[in-house]
Amino acid sequence: MQTENNITHVPVLYNEVLEHCPEHAKIIADGTLGYGGHALGLLEKYPTIEHYYGFDIDPHIFVKTTKKIQDTTATKPDLAKKFEGHNTSYTKIADTLTEKQKQADFVLLDLGVNMEHFKDLSRGFSIQGNEQLDMRFDTNNNPLTAEKILNSYNEQQLSTIFQTYADFNEKKSGEIARNIIKHRNKKAITHTQDLKDILSVSGLGFKASIIIFQALRIETNHEMDNLHHALTNIPKILAKGGIFAIITFHSIEDRIVKYAFKDLAKTEDFELLHKKAIQPHYTEIQRNRASRSAKLRLLKKL
Repeated sequence: MQTENNITHVPVLYNEVLEHCPEHAKIIADGTLGYGGHALGLLEKYPTIEHYYGFDIDPHIFVKTTKKIQDTTATKPDLAKKFEGHNTSYTKIADTLTEKQKQADFVLLDLGVNMEHFKDLSRGFSIQGNEQLDMRFDTNNNPLTAEKILNSYNEQQLSTIFQTYADFNEKKSGEIARNIIKHRNKKAITHTQDLKDILSVSGLGFKASIIIFQALRIETNHEMDNLHHALTNIPKILAKGGIFAIITFHSIEDRIVKYAFKDLAKTEDFELLHKKAIQPHYTEIQRNRASRSAKLRLLKKL
């Protein structure tokens, strides 16, 4: 467990991730560094690691985490020199390793949203409070905010988001989309309370509203496009015996990973390490409720 400025983040499936890293791994790419929980664990457990490339698209979290890793490894220079941070998307892993002429022995993507995003109400991720509807992980390079989506997408585009990412039926998705347009025709939708009011008028309760917030976050950050990109390109830079590990929390993400891995395993170049996804033990769920929907899937390069 790590605490940063009173923000606590617990790495999910920590032991399971560490157990599935190849024993003699030299090159690791961590596409979702977060607060470095998995990173520090892997660096400590596997002395064979030569380079640990840590990626995180969020500049705020990246600064905190690189400092945390520097502080933690300050008395361990052998560990410190192995870590190299990259404040960019995990979609850049393949290009980065190709440029360095490296192949990865282990690639990890933890697709869970960092708890800081919800606890830092100023960024609009949380249904709590009344903040600007931003919802971007990459506040430096991504021009698309949830506010822009709500005020510029047409009815069909909005309805598609809610059908695809919130799993609402066409009728309900269309109703929400029309209520959004009706509201913005009178007044721009700028804050989380504006959106909550619209969802309330649409007959959505608290839990259903959270799902709409999640769908807008997915659209804002191109999350599914990024995942498809990674599934296409990261397998190409795995070393022989290398493992691609992905932790998902959303049913759509898991379905995408499941079938992409299955398709790759049908070739002579890859195999599934487990037929079914690894899920948290009851004790972990009791300790960390956020882990309850986590699923770990693993693909091995032959």
